[in-house]
Amino acid sequence: MSPPHGAIWYEVQHLKEYADNVVIITCEHTPSVAEGWNAVFQAFPDEAWGVYCARDTAWMPGSLQKLAGHMWRASNDSSIEVALMNWTYPIGGGLYNSFGLTRAAIGRFGLFDENIYPAFFEDNDFQIRQARMQPQMRVQVLPDVIMQHGKRSEQSYRSGVHTSNDPNDEQREKHMSSYWQQRVEISKAYLIRKWGCKDRDFGGCQYQLPFNKSLPVW
Repeated sequence: MSPPHGAIWYEVQHLKEYADNVVIITCEHTPSVAEGWNAVFQAFPDEAWGVYCARDTAWMPGSLQKLAGHMWRASNDSSIEVALMNWTYPIGGGLYNSFGLTRAAIGRFGLFDENIYPAFFEDNDFQIRQARMQPQMRVQVLPDVIMQHGKRSEQSYRSGVHTSNDPNDEQREKHMSSYWQQRVEISKAYLIRKWGCKDRDFGGCQYQLPFNKSLPVW
């Protein structure tokens, strides 16, 4: 986090006052999503499990306690490696706005691809890699762990980057929207080439390893 830019800085200050045990990882530059995910697990190598979630999420009463119970059991019996949350509305493929991983899962899966910058398609890369792992990763949706993404009035998923942050500065919003859209296209093209996918929805990906490492190197 690069202080003090945006509302998230003030939210973190509130979190530090509200919670008893909070560690804030700071960066000299704004990290990518994958870099942020990796930083958490690398900073706490002895923790048995961890949960990632987007900042615009709200947990229904009792859900965090239930989530912790699931993850502690999973870290002991390996019944779950990746935990996905239930949502207050149908979310489809957007489950990876929040997910839990055990330390054993990180040991098998490895870290996230920081070439995807600053964001977009980390979850697609995650799923493509999962599909190629042997044995398969044990992924489970937790029906009793419920969360809401975005505003309470929203009943369908909307990415935060498409929500205006400053209605008083339309020119800045237009510039940021153009920049993010450019990064969407770059990240998607990178992932398609990385896995040899035949279409833009990441179908028919040919490679079993990134960039077809099964081929000889000339």
